[in-house]
This record gives sequence, C-alpha cells and structure tokens, in this order.
Amino acid sequence: MDSEVEKEFLNSPALKIQPNSSHGSKVAAIIRSQSRVEIRSFSAENIIKRIDKNSYLNALNKIYNYTRLHPEEKIVVNISLGFEESEFQTEIIKQITALNNIALIAAAGNDNRQKLSYPALFNKVTAVAALENNKKMMGSNYGSKVDFSAPGVIEITQRDYLPALNYSRTYKISGTSFAAPQLTALLANLLSLRPELSIEAGLKIIEDTTAEINDPLFVEEKLGAGRINSFKALSQASGLYLLLQLSIYFSLFLAILLFFYLCWQKYGLSGVFIFLICSILAYLLQPLLLLFYYQFGLLKIIIFLAVLVLLYYLLLKSISFYIKQSHNFSLIIKLAPYLNQNLQKQVRAGLNRLLKQENHEQTLEFEAMIKNHLRHCSSSKKCTIYLKLAALLNPVPVDLIIKKAVRFNLNSKLIAEELEKQENYKKQKSIISAELLKLIIEAPYPVKKKSAVVAVDLAEPTVLVPLKNLLLKRNELNLSSEAQYFLLDILGIFGTEASDLAELLEEIISKSSDPWLKYHALHAYTKIAVDRESYQKFIEKMKTEEKEPVTLALD
Repeated sequence: MDSEVEKEFLNSPALKIQPNSSHGSKVAAIIRSQSRVEIRSFSAENIIKRIDKNSYLNALNKIYNYTRLHPEEKIVVNISLGFEESEFQTEIIKQITALNNIALIAAAGNDNRQKLSYPALFNKVTAVAALENNKKMMGSNYGSKVDFSAPGVIEITQRDYLPALNYSRTYKISGTSFAAPQLTALLANLLSLRPELSIEAGLKIIEDTTAEINDPLFVEEKLGAGRINSFKALSQASGLYLLLQLSIYFSLFLAILLFFYLCWQKYGLSGVFIFLICSILAYLLQPLLLLFYYQFGLLKIIIFLAVLVLLYYLLLKSISFYIKQSHNFSLIIKLAPYLNQNLQKQVRAGLNRLLKQENHEQTLEFEAMIKNHLRHCSSSKKCTIYLKLAALLNPVPVDLIIKKAVRFNLNSKLIAEELEKQENYKKQKSIISAELLKLIIEAPYPVKKKSAVVAVDLAEPTVLVPLKNLLLKRNELNLSSEAQYFLLDILGIFGTEASDLAELLEEIISKSSDPWLKYHALHAYTKIAVDRESYQKFIEKMKTEEKEPVTLALD
C-alpha cells in the first residue's frame, strides 16, 4: 500500500527506477526485483495525488476484506508511509492483525527519533528501520519498537545513450520506505519457498538469521533483531535453496571457465578479448535476462528452450531426409556452408552418388554449379566447404582450388587430405600432380608456393618422373629460380625413393651460380642421397668449398 504504482513496476524488475517515478513505483520495483510473488497495489492517494486518511483507510479496508475472504492465501502487506495520529486507524489495524494469514510490515519513519510513525508503532505490525553502511541511516527512526533493520539507501544510475555518449547521472533515494520492502520481499520469498510455514515462523527464521549492526543503538536494542540476511534466511528455510544457489554459481563458474578455455584454444590471445567483449555484453543484458526470468519463470523458459531444441532436431532430420531423397541439389549446395558437419558429410555423399549416375548433362550442371560457388565464395569457411565438394569432381579443378586457397590462406594439409580421401583420387593422382607442377612452373609466386606445399603434403610418388624431367630440362624450359626451388623442395620429401636423382643434384650444386638454388639442391641432396657411398665425401667437399647460404642446408 502506497502512492499510485505504475503497472510496469509490478511486473518487470528490469525497468530502472527513475528520479521522477512515483514513491509507490520505487517501492514496488524493490519488491519485484527481490521476489517473484504476486504483487497487488492499493493506492492511498486522493484525486490530487496526495496521501490522505480516507484513501488510506479505504485501502486498508480493501486489504482486510480480501484477506478475510481468502484464508488459504498468505498475504504480506508493505506500508511505506506513516502518520502521527493513531486513533483513526486503530480499529482497522486491530481487525487486520487479528487474522492469521496476513503480516503488516511498515516503515519506522524518517524523523531521527525514538518514537516511530504509525502504523509501525502498533503492536503486531512489524517495524523496519533503515541502515547505511551497516549503521543507522541518518534520519531513520529507531527505538525498542523496531523489529528489523534493512539497507535504506539505494543508488539509481540513469544513463542517456546516443547521441549523448557515456553520459550518466547517479541518484540516491533513501529512507525507511525503501528498507521495509526488502523485508516484505524476503518474508514473501520464505512463504513461497515453504508454503507450510506460518507467518510467525517465517519472521522467526528471519530473526534467527539476522546480522549484527555496527552501531551502539543495536547494542541498546533499538534497531531490532539486526540487519536482515536474505541468503541465510532462505538457506535455513530450505536446504534445497542453498543447494540450488551453490549449483547455479558453480555451473555459472564452470560455464565461464569453459567459454574462456574455448576462446583461448581457438583464438589464442584474441580469444581473451572475445571473452571480455562477450562478458560485457552478458552484463549489459542482465536486465533483459531478468525480465524473461521474472516474466515467464524458469519452467517456461526451460520448456521454450526444449521446444527450440526439438524444432532444431526436426529441422536437421528434415534436411537429412531431403539430402538422401532429392535429386535436385542446387538448393542444398547453396545452403551447404550453413549446415553442420554431419549434414555436410551427407551432402558430399549425396553429391558423390549423383555424380556416379550416367547422366552426363546433370553431371556437367553440378560441376559448373560447384565451380561457380567456389569461384565466387567470399569467406574461408564457404571456400573450405565448396573446396571439399570440388574435390569430388572429375577432373578436380586444381587450378581453382589452389588460387582460392591462396586468396583465403586455406590450410594445404586440408587440401591434400580432401584430395586423397576421394574415391577417384587413384585415377586422378597423375593428373593432379601434373596440374600442381604446371602451377609451380607458370603461376605467380603465391600460387607456386601453395602448389608446392600441397604437392609436399600429397607426397605422390608418381610425380617423381615428371619432376626429374623438369629438372633435367630446366634450362631448355627456362624455368624461373622460384620454380626450381619449389621443385627441389618437393623432391626432398621422397627421401631415398628419389636416390637415382642424386647425381642430378650434384650437377646442379656444382655448376649453378645461384647460391639459393645450390642451397635448395643441397638440402634435397641431404634427404635422398644419404645411402650413397660418396655421400659423406660430397658433404665434406661442400663444407670446404661453399659458404652461406649454401652451407645452411647442412645445419
């Protein structure tokens, strides 16, 4: 019971109290932010928005009648207002407090004196004093009639967003009016948590769990039983509450720790900044999350999330069924980058199945479609997906794959693995090797480099014959220095399998005037010629005759 309350404050704890909010709205917002019980407001204001005795008595009568007609309900009434006179309200207060299913909680008053305001001073009305920094708040009434104390100072931060960036004001509202609703919310929570408790038993639990107050008036028993402690009171009322709270905090801690670990594993140092940004966003979204929680309740939120998971599951099953049954893959190919890994595997399997069918026109259509998507992909993720699809084609568009790999810095091992695991790789490996060698010879440097790395990762022995011919005819073909470097690096990965090319390498090392060509040739030589009888002698000769950078190949 208070001044007029804006309806929004009865439902949403996310609504920030504004300096111009009504007194009743501020009180309602405090209760709503600390409990999920049903709140009803009774206005004690008259037509000109003033608290008067008649409106106050009218509100008390409504409360009395409702309580009397609903004995099965437990009702906690917050009265954050007061009068000096008692006579006009004595009778109705007696009638209300005589009922067993209602508690009246009233603010002690803000006159800095020992005599409390009415109705707080009535027997069987629970009076609440206000604290600031665990001491009696300046202005709060006190005395032997006080039952409990609660914080009475609340800070409000009012922020203005664009165009006034970073502009905020902090206001303080204080008084016993804002201490009383905290006790009201706590008692309501207790009775909601333990419906079998009587109101007296609930107040006794709160009394037993209060904290001491650092004020001489507390020692003199003029600040009631002490400062209310919501966590202790609710934990004592129900061990399940304590277990639930610990579980929530522990789960939250584990979730934060796991999220940080995943960010660190995937993005390294950048992951720390991603984690901080997400943490800030989660903090800023707290009011919205609380709004959902208080508006719908935990059970409804869980049901909603479960329905979303079920719909997602059904969607995946529908897409999977379509992939298996459909012969029209144009839509699926477009959606492929947005599917999960299992569905992407099904897409590749389905496409592979369609490509094997003896339908030349359809095969050409799919090949053109995949190449077009790969050619115009705009991100590394999309290119990786379409690269895997392109690896199914016959022939494989090696040139396009390598150029896209250079453009988006795709992993060469990924390319090699995708090429190797395709069913038609054995038939195409010679063609793929030839395409890679062609790119090494003719393409710009970045493409040469990527082609060479992919060839190294493939380590396909069929490349040795054309590789040997290219090195033998390097002068006739007018191969660039970079091309020869990469060809020699590829040669080195075959080890002693390429030992028959050792003499060719000795010739290149001995006759070439390019120190870096000598370096690459000598490096390859140390890999393929280790079993030759003349190997050690040749190495010793290089150590005495050559200098850096050639001798770096021997480190």
